[in-house]
Amino acid sequence: MSPKKPTILIADDDTSIRDILSNILNFKGYRTLEAADGKEALERIENEDINLVLLDLKLPRVDGLDVLKKTLELKPNLPVVIISGHGTISTAVEATKIGAYDFLEKPLETERTLLTIKNALDKYRLVKERNLLLEDIKERYQMVGSSSVMQNIYQLIDKAASKNVRVLIEGENGTGKELIARAIHSNSSRAGRPFVAVNCAAIPESLIESELFGYKKGAFTGALADKPGKFQLAEGGTLFLDEIGDMSLITQAKVLRALEEEAIEPIGGNKPIAIDVRIIAATNKNLQKEMDEKNFREDLFYRLNVISIRVPPLREHKEDIPSLVEHFLKLFCEENKLPLKTISPKAMTILLRYDWPGNVRELKNLLEKLVVLVEGERISSQDVLNALSQQKPLTSNLQEYSTLKKAREQFEKKFITEKLIANNWKISETAKLLGIERAHLWKKMRKYGIEKRGD
Repeated sequence: MSPKKPTILIADDDTSIRDILSNILNFKGYRTLEAADGKEALERIENEDINLVLLDLKLPRVDGLDVLKKTLELKPNLPVVIISGHGTISTAVEATKIGAYDFLEKPLETERTLLTIKNALDKYRLVKERNLLLEDIKERYQMVGSSSVMQNIYQLIDKAASKNVRVLIEGENGTGKELIARAIHSNSSRAGRPFVAVNCAAIPESLIESELFGYKKGAFTGALADKPGKFQLAEGGTLFLDEIGDMSLITQAKVLRALEEEAIEPIGGNKPIAIDVRIIAATNKNLQKEMDEKNFREDLFYRLNVISIRVPPLREHKEDIPSLVEHFLKLFCEENKLPLKTISPKAMTILLRYDWPGNVRELKNLLEKLVVLVEGERISSQDVLNALSQQKPLTSNLQEYSTLKKAREQFEKKFITEKLIANNWKISETAKLLGIERAHLWKKMRKYGIEKRGD
């Protein structure tokens, strides 16, 4: 089957210009549609599958500039090339500032017209392919959310996937750092090769070197055979070093050397082994702070930090919570072969007010619990309050705080917020539960910037 011909809409009130452009473009293999006025042009743009618009600025019924503005609202990625006469050059320049791809001055030059159309269609195709890739990334890796911060992350994933460089992902626990690493790998040129994940915080210091670099037979008591390390297992693919901020300075030095020399030496080995591995690292720590305190090597940081992705905590993009809730409810209902459950508006309000110290992971866990435990197909506000009260309390990363005072303040803020939510923000009841005066509770709320969201 031959590829579908690009469709170009010619919107001009001059019949002769429409005829000439149609003949030239049809001869060059394009499909053309015509519109004699602005109203007809908008109807075609809204209802037809169009790849590019050639738009005269002086149109009857609806002015060309208004057609452009409406087109950008309806189909933001649809390229529009302005056709202008001598008297409308300034307006054409204004149109490009608004969002038109380019403008062509009458009388039209055939070669320049064809080149402009080709370039605009190429850009349109690349934007369309990129958007499809981003949608695929979101669908395959359960990355849900349309907020500006999430859109930025999708774009960074796309950029990182297209380059063979190291990536550093920073974010709190539960924000989905490994999902992002897997998405980058699976959409990169290394997709067909291994993705090997190592949790640096979970491996004892005495074992991490052998885990990363492997060992030779006889290297130590119990080394009965050669064992490849994670670098070798990831050969040709991606090695994901999770929680690299917890790695000791000794191991950091050995990882740095492996990156600089593109080779590793197993324990008990006497010659280096060349490696071809892409490194993606992640941490829940502030590495700048760790470097200031001499806990993390600056040279390793700069080696890793070619593309940096900061994953925001859920409390910074709460507008994504409704779509996350919808996604997880559908997912867990399908997994448990249950009718689709919905959530009441009051229950959703509680979820939006909660601070989510455990981020998306905590929300996911809560919704799985609600799907399994709630009878019926409607989750109420009381169901949510009950489930929140049973959540593992205050799962924040206290290691992020440098002093006991800061850790205590963070604990107190989260504890008070949690109790306010559980009591529907009723100040008197919450104060009584906490064993403090109402005025004292108000003082604490002002100190920590805790907003009262209604009684």
